[in-house]
Amino acid sequence: MAFTLGYSTYALKMVDPFEALRLISSVGYEALEVCLSEDSPTSPLRFSSTQQDDLGKLAEDLGFRSPILFGNIDVCAPPSDRMAMYDLTRKKFEMAQRLHFDDSQIMVTTTPGHSAPPWASGRTQIRDAFLSLADMAAESDVLIAIEAHAGTDFQTPEKAVWMMDQTRHPNLKLDLDISHFVVEGSEMVHSVDLCAPFSSMVHIKDGKKSDGEVQFCLPGDGEIDVTAFLAALRNNGLEHLPVFAEVSVQQSRKSSYDPRGTAEFCYKILNDARLALG
Repeated sequence: MAFTLGYSTYALKMVDPFEALRLISSVGYEALEVCLSEDSPTSPLRFSSTQQDDLGKLAEDLGFRSPILFGNIDVCAPPSDRMAMYDLTRKKFEMAQRLHFDDSQIMVTTTPGHSAPPWASGRTQIRDAFLSLADMAAESDVLIAIEAHAGTDFQTPEKAVWMMDQTRHPNLKLDLDISHFVVEGSEMVHSVDLCAPFSSMVHIKDGKKSDGEVQFCLPGDGEIDVTAFLAALRNNGLEHLPVFAEVSVQQSRKSSYDPRGTAEFCYKILNDARLALG
């Protein structure tokens, strides 16, 4: 089985959503992720149900499978904000269902969110928050893919696996975004080997940590050996999962940012790697 490559509208917030899908398809990507964060034009707060239906139809017409959704949920919202978070999450789950048109699993990815407490004192709180979210997801037949994130207290493969061991919920898996582990100093193959049994999706960008600050870059612009990364995925039986190139807002918010050029650069890096792997 050959790897398929994916791209996210997270990198294309400045582009009309329908044109963004056409761009992703024309570059050559085979898989699609749609961003639902509040600052995105496809947030359910502003993207109507009719637009959602039309976007799903376009994705199907372009030959994509049903998209994965970048949920960006503040899972650990404090009690004062929790009901609002739940209401918005339901809207995101409803949009995920509207964009779904095949027999694949409906999948929404998220970090613990900006309200997550420190890991040392609050990891059970984070666990319980994810369990509550997973119960809500189960009601909508949604799978939550948890993403660890560099620069936070939830940033190592060991912590990600702890979360899986502690929850054991059928609606909770991992988003294996290798960049966050590598940036924080975890070895790449070790990270893949640990997380693979729990992973339902794959992201890759690159970067480093300098003077305590995380600096992301595009895959191919850093030190991650992309071919070796794909080999590690294959060795762990994850070749069936699309590999999504991800672009940090550290790149996309620059005035010089080129949406199509960036998508083409990432595609070439990933495609060259899969061809080299054979």
